[in-house]
This record gives sequence, structure tokens and C-alpha cells, in this order.
Amino acid sequence: MASLREKGLSASALKYLAAVFMVIDHVGMLFTPLAPFFPTDDLRYYLFRYLGRLAFPIFAFFVAEGCRHTHNYRAYLTRLGVFALVTQVPLVIVQPHGGRSIVVTFFLAALGIGCWEEGIRRGRRALGAVLLCACVLSAQLLQGDYGWLGAATVVAVYLAGEDRRRQLIALGASLVCYYLLGTVWAYWDPAVALLPSQGWAAFLLELNHRIPYFRRFYLPYSLLMTAFACLTLLPLSLYNGQRGKGGRWFFYWFYPGHLVVLWLIQVLISSM
Repeated sequence: MASLREKGLSASALKYLAAVFMVIDHVGMLFTPLAPFFPTDDLRYYLFRYLGRLAFPIFAFFVAEGCRHTHNYRAYLTRLGVFALVTQVPLVIVQPHGGRSIVVTFFLAALGIGCWEEGIRRGRRALGAVLLCACVLSAQLLQGDYGWLGAATVVAVYLAGEDRRRQLIALGASLVCYYLLGTVWAYWDPAVALLPSQGWAAFLLELNHRIPYFRRFYLPYSLLMTAFACLTLLPLSLYNGQRGKGGRWFFYWFYPGHLVVLWLIQVLISSM
């Protein structure tokens, strides 16, 4: 009979699952396979993107776990830094007008966590906190995928400690902040921006203009993105704490590799 530690899902199994959802997401992004069936303002049009929301939380969770359990923090940071640069190359090719690497975000989150821990070790907690916040904000300035909230997600899971329930609560709260609160704010921000320059009349007019679309599409879309992202809490709750089978380098190379393959397929299709 298998012991309790052998039950559940290993880190490798969960990362393979995340890799599958990442491919689904990027297929939806590059090929829009449901475009022949639904218009862009139909919620069903984005099914591939909804499914793709299950990738980021799993990888973010394991970056936090990597920061917590790595035996050589400097080597771990170096790997993330190198692949942050490597992955930016295919992203510039695949998305020349806005391709952003999630590995940049993960690297800055891990760097911030390292600064925090070093500050604690040296008895300079305040300095560590300042450097941690600077690294998190740098994810926005350097246009890492998911921005500062993506880096903050990794940090939140790490600061939740070893307790799995607290880790998942921190992860779920971060996902709600990003996919629901963040996207809703992004929708209303242009209306709010009118207040200083054009006053309440322009603000209320823009508000009235935006409400129908918000109720019909944008809010349900944001709720679906949030719900699918939070679905990752279920498989992560089955994490057994084991590394599992599979080389760690596979997941580093898979991210840029699958983007190049999808881009080549896109080029071949467009040339036919």
C-alpha cells in the first residue's frame, strides 16, 4: 500500500499539467481556433484562453516552492535570469508588439524574496522589505507578463509559509486581485482618468457609455477568467510535496521551445 507521501500529485505532474494548459492558451492566442464559430464579443470565443488561465498559478506556486526549498539560491536565481533572457527572444518574434516573458516576472519575484531573506539574516528587515517591493514593482516597469501582481503572487505564496492551506488562500486571493479586481479596474480606468481634466460631466457620460458592455460581456468574461484560474487550487491541494519524475530543465526549455514551434506552424499556415 502506498504511503501518504506517495499519494496525490508530484511537482512534475502538476507542472506537466500546467504546460498542457499553457499550450492551449497560446494556441488560442495565436490561432483563435473558435473565430469561425463565434464573434469576438461572445464569451465562448475565449474558451482556449479560459483554459489557459490554469497554467500561471501552478508555475507561480512552484517558483515560490523553489525559493523555499532550493539548496543553492544563487544558482536558482541564475537559471531564472538566464531563461528570462532566453525566452524574450522567441516572444519578440511571436508577439513583436507586446510579447512579455513570464520568466522575467518569476525572476524578479525570486530576486525580491532573496533580498527579503538576506535582509532578515543581516538584521535589516526594513531594507529587505524595500528591496522586495522594488523587485515586485520592477516586474511592471520591465513589462514582465502579469506585471507586479504576477510577482506579488509568487511572493504571497512564499510568505504564506509551509502551511498548504495558507499557501492556497494566498494564491487564490492573488488570482482574484489580478483577474477580477485588476481587469475590472482596467476597464473603468479610462472613465476615471477623465475626472481631473474634463470633470464629472464627461466622467458620467463615459460611465453611461461603458455600463452596457460591462454588464453584457466584460464582467462575465472577468468572472470566467477568475474562476478558471482559481480551479488550479484543486490540483494544487493534491500536491504531495514530492519532486516526481522529469528533468527540471525540461520546463525551462519548454516555454520558449513551444512558442517557436507554434510560431513556425503559424508561418506555414499563413504561407499556404
